[in-house]
Amino acid sequence: MMNRKPKKYILFTGEAHDKVKFEFTTKQIEIFITLWNLGCPINKIVQRLCTSQVSAALIAMVLEMSGRIKQRIGGLLGEQKVVS
Repeated sequence: MMNRKPKKYILFTGEAHDKVKFEFTTKQIEIFITLWNLGCPINKIVQRLCTSQVSAALIAMVLEMSGRIKQRIGGLLGEQKVVS
């Protein structure tokens, strides 16, 4: 019987992922943390940082893993209601 390796799915490859940003200034991270702690919705944080939702979600994951932010009520959506 042949031992087959499982197929892998590699994240962040291809054209669709070219818009994912991985570098931010210290100031942008400070702004993210402040807005996060205020409960701002992720879409407002995205607008403020001029970035994508994917990039903002990655920032949240990294900051939470490193203990710089805590999970919050509403998660990524935050606790502030968005009024159209």
